[in-house]
Amino acid sequence: MFDMSSLSLELKMSPGICSAGGFLGRGDILGDVLKKDDELVKSLGLTHSIIADRIEYFLKKINYPSQKGAIIDEKYLVGGIAYRGGQECPWGDVGFSMPYSNLNLFATNLALNETVKFPGGIVHLIREHHFYEGFNSPYRVDPAIITRILDITP
Repeated sequence: MFDMSSLSLELKMSPGICSAGGFLGRGDILGDVLKKDDELVKSLGLTHSIIADRIEYFLKKINYPSQKGAIIDEKYLVGGIAYRGGQECPWGDVGFSMPYSNLNLFATNLALNETVKFPGGIVHLIREHHFYEGFNSPYRVDPAIITRILDITP
């Protein structure tokens, strides 16, 4: 049986509809993405809230991101670019835009010499929808990668 609300949401998340790059990439199926990411997060012994809280910790530490970045906790270089406006949640909640959604950020773990890039709105998407963007989306935040780089532990 077809669930029109899911189909509509998937269409909104496609490239060029609500976001130039898309919340979902070509060929991504929302239900599959959510299921696989949920299984991965559980296998890491984590919750989506723990991951979202840790990312938000860094967002709160940098008052306003710079492209050069700022050292956080003597171990991380965190920075990025702020844009005007914001991105609406594809699920339709939050109102005008998601918190931090006007930011494109990076975080480098200086000890590992590894960097992860992520949109600021990912905090809301992870916390509220357990969504890390589609496997083929240019804005994808892989839970395994971000937990390693940001030292996210249970």
